[in-house]
Amino acid sequence: MKKIVILLCLLWMGFIFYMSSNIGEVSHKRSDAVVTFIENQSNELKVQNGGTIKAKQIKKNKLDHLVRKNAHAFEYIVLAMLVSGALFTYNLKGKEALIYVMFICLFYAVTDEFHQSFVPGRTSFISDVLIDFLGAIIGLGLYYLFYYRLYQKYFINMKVNRIRIS
Repeated sequence: MKKIVILLCLLWMGFIFYMSSNIGEVSHKRSDAVVTFIENQSNELKVQNGGTIKAKQIKKNKLDHLVRKNAHAFEYIVLAMLVSGALFTYNLKGKEALIYVMFICLFYAVTDEFHQSFVPGRTSFISDVLIDFLGAIIGLGLYYLFYYRLYQKYFINMKVNRIRIS
């Protein structure tokens, strides 16, 4: 199990590296395809104040920007969850695990942006590192929410049932 979780982390890191290695034109075409899909699927989008707006009313470049930044965050949400799972299999929990996950994700975000600065047609922004790190924080929160709500509840119930059976 430990090897599988580590392999998943490494594969996901490889996926992030691969996505950052795409030249600007390829990256733009990929996000443009997502934007077009959203425009074609959504007649209306909900906004914070409870209202709705037509998808066609959003300028394509703003929607493209949102898609790209959300993709950054999503990559690191998944990375943080995978790293948390890997550390969990090695019995690292609590503050120690939190520090390791944050360090690994932040370090990878910084090196990923540095790597991206050498890819033709791509740019490197500190704001992207912050978005990546925010994604990692969300991923860590989701992992621990899952862990404390579901995993512990399941195993506590399992232990209680064992005691009752014995």
